[in-house]
Amino acid sequence: MPRRRPREPRRAELPASGLLDWTSSTHWSHTPRPCRYCGRETNLRDSARKPAHKTCAEEALRQQAADAAEAYEAARLA
Repeated sequence: MPRRRPREPRRAELPASGLLDWTSSTHWSHTPRPCRYCGRETNLRDSARKPAHKTCAEEALRQQAADAAEAYEAARLA
């Protein structure tokens, strides 16, 4: 029986539009409200149904990841 090569783990592919996939209608509201990050009006809602622009939410996630990496590195060196 021939040996099979182990499969490489699949990498999660980013949507073409960026980090988050907000194509679901659950991310839309007919009522504009101020974005929780920048304060400008938006009809978009995040997964917690709070008003947020997609780009603002992606930037917040990027910053959270950077802060977590920095905290991890500081704890590792301490």
